[in-house]
Amino acid sequence: MKYLISILIPTLIERKNEYGLMLHDLYRQVEKHNLKEKVEIISICDNRSISLCEKRNTLQKLCSGKYFMHLDDDDELSCDYCKTIIDHIEELDKEVDVIGYDQLAKVKGERFIVKPHLDANFGLNPCGNQYDNHMNLKKNQIPEFYRYPWQYNLWNERFKTVYRTESDSPSPDKPHMYDDLNWLKKIKLEHPKNMSYVNFIGHTYNFDDPSKTTTQ
Repeated sequence: MKYLISILIPTLIERKNEYGLMLHDLYRQVEKHNLKEKVEIISICDNRSISLCEKRNTLQKLCSGKYFMHLDDDDELSCDYCKTIIDHIEELDKEVDVIGYDQLAKVKGERFIVKPHLDANFGLNPCGNQYDNHMNLKKNQIPEFYRYPWQYNLWNERFKTVYRTESDSPSPDKPHMYDDLNWLKKIKLEHPKNMSYVNFIGHTYNFDDPSKTTTQ
């Protein structure tokens, strides 16, 4: 079966509660909007015997969606994510390299929005329309930044053969510190040409408690 999107999730046996909550919500969305033939959800769960790098590569090899994304088991997708994305894909008049949407990042008590842009670099680049004097945030506004599309955005299936390598890890003896940035640099070398943007917060990144964010 050819799905429209594949959602790829590595997890651990010890994190069954976090993963269970995510999976429950995803299947609720799929059932509610009758998307069983359009949304593929694949996960790999182990007891730390497989590296995160290997799990993500295997998930890419297994998936069959026209577009695919990587999630961690403590990430959150919006309550209407699946329907919003499927509706958007079905309305496209041509295939694109990436489907982008905003991320709400929660990092150690701070909150900010990350917007995808193919012309941005891999760092956080302040969005100018909400800033005075370039870097001073206007009162009562949540910061917004541009960044190159990340792994939680939806990538065209042509990038499924762009794999991670163990050497990409900043510290081979600490797989939980694996840096997805190097994978994205490889993606960029394949020259993605176009992105279709969906104007909503599709993904929430939780790093308020770093001890709870590892899926390796």
